[in-house]
Amino acid sequence: MDSPQSFKEQELAGWDAKADAYDKYLGRITVQIVDPLLDAAGVVSGAKLLDIACGPGYLAGAAAARGADAIGIDFAPSMVIEAKKNFPSAVFREGDAEALPFESERFDAAVCGFGIGHLPDPGKALREVFRVLRIGGRYGFSWWCTPDKHEFFAFVMGAVKTHGTLDVPLPTAPPMFRFSERGECERSLKKVGFSDVHVQEHSLHFEFQSPHEVLDLLTKSSVRIAMVLELQTKEALHCIHQAILEGTQKYKHADGFRIGWPALVASGKKPL
Repeated sequence: MDSPQSFKEQELAGWDAKADAYDKYLGRITVQIVDPLLDAAGVVSGAKLLDIACGPGYLAGAAAARGADAIGIDFAPSMVIEAKKNFPSAVFREGDAEALPFESERFDAAVCGFGIGHLPDPGKALREVFRVLRIGGRYGFSWWCTPDKHEFFAFVMGAVKTHGTLDVPLPTAPPMFRFSERGECERSLKKVGFSDVHVQEHSLHFEFQSPHEVLDLLTKSSVRIAMVLELQTKEALHCIHQAILEGTQKYKHADGFRIGWPALVASGKKPL
């Protein structure tokens, strides 16, 4: 059985290779959660903010625009390079969410935009962010809703189940939808000591002009789903692609296409 580290290595390799395409595809969705997540973490002018698993830097960049002293970290070197180019008003460096390279009680707020589900040990990452927050500081993270609420995941996973299989030999990893459950978000935050916990659902959308953009997003701007697709047989993959291309027609909207991509924002405070 593969170790959790092999999952981490595969995630690192995937995101490091796809950093330059993130803005063009998945970034068009994740950027929609920036203000709600910063608000949930109470980020205001003058606050010291840590953006964990920062990717191309959207949260740290927006926090800096609010007047915060923002630092973003990511384990993928190419993501850090992209973030530095995108948002020169914030500071970015390589760093591990499960071993934060900062002293205790340094930050007034911390955020993690769609990163928690990519970590081998989310509990360790939550304990680390609790450690580096000051008393009274807030932490917020976001993650995708479950497929029964999520048009895109239901649509894509349905195509894979129908024409291929989800039972492929991926590295051992935490459940993909663990933090898609409101109760699990609350339990996990409270377990490490957070109080005043809130979880709210937000309606995000993927808007695109061509059905082929869906395939591009999956192959060029995702890691775990891309690995699932890579492990299909050639015949199954062809059928999956065709089902996705044809299935996008039900999402035609105005001058293009629009698929629901809802997410949860969970937050808590380090108590006095």
